[in-house]
Amino acid sequence: MVRTRVLQVLVAVIAGLLLLGLVGAVSQAVATSSDRRSYPPPGEMINVAGHRFHLHCTGYGSPTVILEAGNLGMSAHWVRVQQEVAQMTRVCSYDRAGMGWSEARPGSRNASQISTELRSLLTDAGETGPYVLVGYSYGGLYALNYAGQYPRRGGWSRAA
Repeated sequence: MVRTRVLQVLVAVIAGLLLLGLVGAVSQAVATSSDRRSYPPPGEMINVAGHRFHLHCTGYGSPTVILEAGNLGMSAHWVRVQQEVAQMTRVCSYDRAGMGWSEARPGSRNASQISTELRSLLTDAGETGPYVLVGYSYGGLYALNYAGQYPRRGGWSRAA
């Protein structure tokens, strides 16, 4: 009898946890849908190998400054910097796969893959060099990797 009661309580707890998980998933889906309508991306959504990436470019001139956010960062973190730089030259911020407005993408999320995706994004968007890459935190690693991986992609400027 005690075992039956313990089993009933265990089943009730598991059912309750599953129900909470389901309610949480539905709530998140509704909130995500609402956010997408309320906060559309300020830039363009560019298809790169079947996945949509967000790229926001403003200003005119050369070189084009590419803003690379830190780990778990997104293009919106650069809004004030982008506004100032756009007064002098062209400047682009973007969201890496799975960040900000960009779709998630399966596979490795290392610096080499991120550099490859950025190159494809810039090419598919019709952006041309020369580029000045600016990154903070992990964004600095990604910018350095990009410059090393694509050394002929434009006249590079190295800044401290």
